[in-house]
Amino acid sequence: MDRDPRYDLIKEKIAKGNIKSFNEIFFFIPKTIVANDLGKKVNRFNEMMDHVGKFTLDELYVLARNFKIPMTELQLVHVEFERQVKKLNKADQS
Repeated sequence: MDRDPRYDLIKEKIAKGNIKSFNEIFFFIPKTIVANDLGKKVNRFNEMMDHVGKFTLDELYVLARNFKIPMTELQLVHVEFERQVKKLNKADQS
């Protein structure tokens, strides 16, 4: 399977600060491409994007490898996770 060349954009965009959250990655590469490369259906992938804690470490390593970035650069997932938790906590308090 050929790797989509749009994966190469991600490393540069993260380094330049153009990508500040995990979801912003998908402004540059379609979710359908990434979902297919992870062996996920798009609906399942969208569910995982809404709850990034559902990604496995294996899946995150595959993403890092496809983006050609060290796993530590995927701290964006942690940032997204924290944002989602805060959003859920606010909803619970309402």
